[in-house]
Amino acid sequence: MRQRFLVAAALTAALFPCSHLLAAGSELISETTANRHGLTRPWFTQVALDGGRGRICDIVLEGGVLYAQTDTAMVHAIDAETGKTLWAKQIGRPRHPSLTPGANRDLLGIINGSRLYVVNRYNGDLLYETEINGAPGAGPALSAKRVYVPTVTGLVIAYRLQPLVDPMQELGKIKKDPTPEEKAKLDEERRQNIRLRQEFIPPMSCQSFGRTLVQPLVTRENSSEEYVAWPTDRGFLNIGRIDRRAEDALLLKYRLETAAPIVCLPAYLPPDPKVTGDSGLIFVGSRDGFLHAIQEKTGESLWRFSTGEPIAQSPAVIDARVYVCTQLGGMYCVEAKTGKDLWWSPNIMQFVSASKGRVYAVDQIGRILVLNAENGSRLDTIAAENMPIKLSNSDTDRLYLASEKGLIQCLHEVEQVEPLPHGQDRKQAAEAEEKPAVAQKKIETGEAKEKPAKKERAAPKEKKERVAPKERPLPKERPLPKERPLKKTKTPKKGAGGDAGGGADQGDNPFAQGAGADGNAFGAPAGGKAKGGKAKGNNNQADGNPFQ
Repeated sequence: MRQRFLVAAALTAALFPCSHLLAAGSELISETTANRHGLTRPWFTQVALDGGRGRICDIVLEGGVLYAQTDTAMVHAIDAETGKTLWAKQIGRPRHPSLTPGANRDLLGIINGSRLYVVNRYNGDLLYETEINGAPGAGPALSAKRVYVPTVTGLVIAYRLQPLVDPMQELGKIKKDPTPEEKAKLDEERRQNIRLRQEFIPPMSCQSFGRTLVQPLVTRENSSEEYVAWPTDRGFLNIGRIDRRAEDALLLKYRLETAAPIVCLPAYLPPDPKVTGDSGLIFVGSRDGFLHAIQEKTGESLWRFSTGEPIAQSPAVIDARVYVCTQLGGMYCVEAKTGKDLWWSPNIMQFVSASKGRVYAVDQIGRILVLNAENGSRLDTIAAENMPIKLSNSDTDRLYLASEKGLIQCLHEVEQVEPLPHGQDRKQAAEAEEKPAVAQKKIETGEAKEKPAKKERAAPKEKKERVAPKERPLPKERPLPKERPLKKTKTPKKGAGGDAGGGADQGDNPFAQGAGADGNAFGAPAGGKAKGGKAKGNNNQADGNPFQ
């Protein structure tokens, strides 16, 4: 009896790894199966996790790297073209829930519990950590200078990320005309030496109406401003703006109101660099069945498309087309600029990827459907029910599938050896609009231009000695005016009628009367009698006073 038990135990131990491989083999799409559908499987990998406790919960693609996050706070960085594991680290506490990561060109942001972690996305080094002021409602979004965290109260918090001065610039390692090998080496050194300042900078915030349970989206950023969009469960799509020159506040620029909650992430189409003054477009779907297109610059509604059913999946923008799936099954292909309905395909739940002539999607039971990109007709069906996690890839033509137990694989069309980027010209123009710091730009481009030498100032000209002005001759003295002789005074003459009463000269008195006047203009006429200086012949008797 004991021998039988030992034999059974040995057989069980021997068959256990085989059963694990069989289970993995049933999940994996073989190369032969992929070839039957015009595809190839360039790589597959198994993420190291405890199969009894750990599960993959999120996969994010950024800059040619897949970031697979487990429910035990483990993050695995995998090269999207080779399947090579670049790094794997635990970020946060295993027993705390982790939300969907956000990434940009250099950084990766993760919310674990109530803490925010920002790491170098090239090597996983922890660069910044802080406690979130509130309960986070979704994963973060990153710009070049900030990380945006949505909270369940509708408050969006923007934490400042301030990089240190590039040490390579201080050491003088930048050359004027580096070779491609030197440029690659400098770029690799820059990636490995990214650092952020640790000083506390008070974050900005903006309050919105409703709960923010969807990850924000950074739409545009340049040297003067940056825009971020986030929806709420009250049916509002909010667009916030930060003036990078003032660095004063996160302001709500405008918002779109819909008739039902918004439960999916918006999508963004950058402006066309070939069209002068073109505006970027933001696409968002709501549970009332409408897909909205909003102009980024003005916030005006460009068009609205009705699907007739609730929209719960984020729309996918591929060049000039928008793919949107409904909750009950069915995918619409819409023209991005006009909202024109191009085609519709039934029983589709999720967009996966698109190539030049094909569109890949997931049906209601988890199979991958191959559609004609021109009219939406069904071309093929691939069995992939055992790979429940399928990444919606709007960046390239690659298909990325994963199982909850950690098996990840990549598929692409046989003739498409190199990845096919979508909207590359628009994205490059948007990246060129963003002007990073001078030191960072020099490292990335290798175009370290020497500053022109300051022109030496010419020696000041010698000042000529001023010649003393000639002395002006003094003005000639003017002769003093001759003294005028004094006017002789005339003695008054006695009139014929008696003595002059006032003693006034007749020639000097304008009121003198004829001969014999006594100095009174109103006195008696000539020949009148004057006694005691009194003149008769006038009603007013005056004694030398004409008004008496």
